[in-house]
Amino acid sequence: MLAEARAAGLGFDLLAVREGDKLPFRSDSRITLTPGAFRAATQTVTPQGVIAIARVHEATPSEAMQAARAARWPLLVLDGVQDPGNVGAICRTAAAAGAPALVVLPGSADPYGPKAVRASAGNVFRLKVAKARWKDLEGLDGYGASPTGGAPLAEAPIESAGMVVLGSEAHGLSRQDLKLVTVPLTEGVESLNVAAAAALILFEIKRRLAA
Repeated sequence: MLAEARAAGLGFDLLAVREGDKLPFRSDSRITLTPGAFRAATQTVTPQGVIAIARVHEATPSEAMQAARAARWPLLVLDGVQDPGNVGAICRTAAAAGAPALVVLPGSADPYGPKAVRASAGNVFRLKVAKARWKDLEGLDGYGASPTGGAPLAEAPIESAGMVVLGSEAHGLSRQDLKLVTVPLTEGVESLNVAAAAALILFEIKRRLAA
């Protein structure tokens, strides 16, 4: 994660390293902590040997929209995706597929929260990430991912949409006026995990844009 953050140009205010562990790069902001002090400072049960405080530029909704438009990608929108592990996994997949930007709506977990950053393996720093409300996205046409009732993924022209919206697994999409896209599933399987659905959709967009 630290290497990804550094590659993305983040500045570190502090790097705290546990005694006996090493940093993958040199830094003037490094301090060393005893194992006991390090354990008291970390939020995880089995932490890696370094903690960092870094300054992140949180994009505005317009910056995220512009980044998506410039790359000719739909803007990825998270609508009430509450689990930080899912948010982080989606960020990781988005970066891997080449998506440039992601917007989170109220009710979604913070992409820069500790669990989400860890789940993204630091790839969240590769994206333009913004917090927004629906009114900030006015003018964008889009598809919402739905477990049923949408156009099959193979047939929906999602690559040319203004945005692709992923909703809460428990409550679905908060807007009812979006066109829907569905990943067809084997009979008897109710739905996909939102991060798995995101991976299928994002790499289908990547495939079409490269064709």
